[in-house]
Amino acid sequence: MIKHFLLTTLLSLIIVSCGSDNEVDINEFDVSVSVEDLEEGRAPIDPAVNDGRFDLIWKVDDEGAFGYTASFFLSVNSNLDTSNDILFGFVDCDAFGSCDHDTRNDEECYFTNELVMFCGDQDDTIEYDVDEIVDSLPMDAYIIIEACTTFDCATEAHRIRLL
Repeated sequence: MIKHFLLTTLLSLIIVSCGSDNEVDINEFDVSVSVEDLEEGRAPIDPAVNDGRFDLIWKVDDEGAFGYTASFFLSVNSNLDTSNDILFGFVDCDAFGSCDHDTRNDEECYFTNELVMFCGDQDDTIEYDVDEIVDSLPMDAYIIIEACTTFDCATEAHRIRLL
């Protein structure tokens, strides 16, 4: 009986300690390209301009959770649907990861004529086919960031136009 009481008390303390202190907030998310944004803030991503390069810029507040993961998806709408949207980038943002968890970060990404997206150096990265959701070009779409700590996730979307 005492063991059961102690276990229940311990679990209650763990649940209470996992409250709002571990929320994650995306304070900034932008898609930057070498040309001016189109109407309605859509970033034009064109394989013929600057080799299809676009930069993802973000700042996340992980509320002292000692880091988070950031995943980047191509989507036909602004709502993340991991069963239909295409993951094309992923970074660990912590003391040992590829980005810092408490500063503004950026990642170089590319869109190619072969309907492939990837982030980082082409020689050292995985390329992701996006032709499953790209019917024809030009196409209006969204890039979605999903930032997750152990206890919470947040998403933010940015409108783009694939050319």
